[in-house]
Amino acid sequence: MPTYEFLCQKCGEEFIQVMSISEFEKASKKCPKCGSDDVKQQMSQFIPKTSRKS
Repeated sequence: MPTYEFLCQKCGEEFIQVMSISEFEKASKKCPKCGSDDVKQQMSQFIPKTSRKS
């Protein structure tokens, strides 16, 4: 499942949410610290998981 990183514009808290793409489109994103919905998605790394060892 994708991991999304957010930054709260009100209190400055950085937090991560793990949710499917369909959940991301429907879900309200709220800061777990202050409860504000004024959050901005941050750029995050994409790290694929494979069954093969490199």
